Amino acid sequence: MDKIKTISNAANIRIVSPKVFGVFESNENKALVVGVDFQAELSLKKWWKITGKQPEYEDEILVGNEAAERFQLKTGSSVDIKGETFNVAGVLEPTGSQDDNLLFMALPVTQKLFGKENQVGMVEVAALCKNCPISEIVAQISEKIPTAKVTAVQQVVEGRMDTLHNFRKFSLGISGLVLFVGSMVVFVTMMGSVNERTREIGIFSAIGFRKSHIMRIILLEAFVVSLVAGIVGYLAGIGITRLLLTFLTDHAPHFSLDPMVAAGAVFLAVLLGLVASLYPAMTASRMDPSEALRTL
Repeated sequence: MDKIKTISNAANIRIVSPKVFGVFESNENKALVVGVDFQAELSLKKWWKITGKQPEYEDEILVGNEAAERFQLKTGSSVDIKGETFNVAGVLEPTGSQDDNLLFMALPVTQKLFGKENQVGMVEVAALCKNCPISEIVAQISEKIPTAKVTAVQQVVEGRMDTLHNFRKFSLGISGLVLFVGSMVVFVTMMGSVNERTREIGIFSAIGFRKSHIMRIILLEAFVVSLVAGIVGYLAGIGITRLLLTFLTDHAPHFSLDPMVAAGAVFLAVLLGLVASLYPAMTASRMDPSEALRTL
């Protein structure tokens, strides 16, 4: 720890959190216990929201949301770890990261409890200055503490952002392909429907329906079908996603229906249906009544 503080002061940086790890097991459930400096950890992870309070005493711990559900813990309850009793000071609100499955306790307590005195398993580094030589800082700490994994928070965030950016581009590509295929399916279906209704369209034209009236009939049908398909498709997608997450995760997924997303999905379905049906509607309106009536 003294080596870490020395490098931290010399490099004008903050050592976010030295960490040490242990494994907690109860009723065939396991979780990773992470010993941290709570003040330093909270100064880094400002997105953390705690139900309860920050641990202040050595016998207090902080529990991730999913770990709390798995071990049936809540603020104020107690848990035995390696023969010692700890009180749950707070529970993390869901973060969507590995923190949801962890138990956090004070670093010195963790080191003593798991027999890792004066050991550090991981060090996270955050630079306080602009354009700091973060790679050199990481290298210096790694040299001083060869048994610890040293990571720069900036590098971790950049790596995750790159992954997210690439996944977003891939998702946009897949979405574009799905929209194109969907529009082709609607186009072919509506063209087939127009061809099958040649007789009806001819009768409409013969009794005085204008081209605009016929187009409105075709587009109205496309609107209704697209609206129903959009609503059913959105609900089916939510249901399938919930079902898959139930099988792929240990716990039931927690998410709610977003009205804006639902409205956007239905609007896009209707827009796609109308655009893909525009040419079939124009084809139907231009149909020669005499040609159409020959099918009678």
